[in-house]
Amino acid sequence: MGREFAETVAGVDRAISEGAEDRATDVVRRLTGRPPHDFRTVVARESTGLG
Repeated sequence: MGREFAETVAGVDRAISEGAEDRATDVVRRLTGRPPHDFRTVVARESTGLG
């Protein structure tokens, strides 16, 4: 990978880590009729009993 491309990818990753893609929509509620849950909540719920 060339330097310019690597810097672009790193910039995108940095922006995402700083919240650039942190947005919510109403799609889950419209499709399921239920409120959405954040990722941590889903993982905690789904991982109980595993191991």
